[in-house]
Formats: sequence, C-alpha cells, structure tokens
Amino acid sequence: MIALAPQNDAAEAIGVFIGVIVVYGVFGVICAVMAPGRGRSAVAWFFIGVATQCLGIILLLLLPNLKLEEQKQRRHDEETRRLREQLKKERQVADDRHATHRARIDVHDRALGVDTSAAESPPLLSGAPPPLPAPAEPTWFYALGGQQAGPVTAADLRGLLRDGTLDAASLVWREGLAEWTPIGKVAAEIGDLPA
Repeated sequence: MIALAPQNDAAEAIGVFIGVIVVYGVFGVICAVMAPGRGRSAVAWFFIGVATQCLGIILLLLLPNLKLEEQKQRRHDEETRRLREQLKKERQVADDRHATHRARIDVHDRALGVDTSAAESPPLLSGAPPPLPAPAEPTWFYALGGQQAGPVTAADLRGLLRDGTLDAASLVWREGLAEWTPIGKVAAEIGDLPA
C-alpha cells in the first residue's frame, strides 16, 4: 500500500491539473463566445478568459460594446452628412433669394437714379469723409385720361405741360402728398410752369 500512495498522488495531481485546464478552458470559451457580440476578437478574448477566468468575463461586460459604438458613429456620420446636404441646399436657396433681392434693388436704384450697392461704410479714420449724395429728385405720377402714369421727374412734367398733354388742372402725386393734387397747386415744387 505504501507503494500505491505516490501513484495516487500523481494521478490526483494529473486530475487536478486537467480539472484546472478544463475550468480555464471553459472561461476562455465563455469569453470567446461573448466577445463577438460585443464587437471584440473571439481569439484574443479566449486567451484573456483563460488567463483571467471570472475577471475576463467581468472585464468583457464592463468594456464598451464596440458594435453599439460603431452603430452610433455610423448614425452620427449619416446625420452629419444629411445636415451638410441640408445646409448646402439652404445656402443655395439663400443665395438665390439674395440674388433676386439684389436684382430688385438694382431695378429700384436705376428707377430712382441712385446707387445703393456702394453703400458700404468706409473704414474709420480713412481720411476725409465721403461726400454726401445729392438728394434724389422726387418722382411724380400724373393722371391722364382717368389712368395713372409715371413715374416722371419734374422736368418731364414741365415738358408734358409745354406740349399740351397736361394742364394746370391735371392731377399729380408724389410720395409725401396726402392725395392727388392739381399741378397748379404744386407749381413751386415742379418749377417754372409754361404759360
């Protein structure tokens, strides 16, 4: 019996060794099975599970899920791309509106004989101040045959009076007048009326 004891100890040691390897292997397999679901390498986590046992499983559960992080990043990139496209479209619409308004303002500038495109303020202390623009001559509208006509300048009204198209009783209006008024009543503003 004494001779069998060392053999039992060796068998028992081999059994314990195999049991430990199986337990380590089970933890490795558990980590390897869980790792792909969390976006991690199964092979790497098999060895981490073998080396750390329960700690490997806990560590795997505590680390961020790379699949979810990747999905969040993909959604974020898609949202960013969509917002950039939307911003680009809105800029185009704003540029088109700006061009339309600029064209309308240019038409008004030409009708009024002013240039508001150069109305940018000069830099401070850049020398003498720019000259003030001459006040724009008021534009007039007149009634002819029951229809409104114009806008025209005061010189144009004097020409229409000279050629007989209008007379002193013809109605005229300009901005600032409350109502249509006979030319005779605003003769001072129009200038020398022909006799």
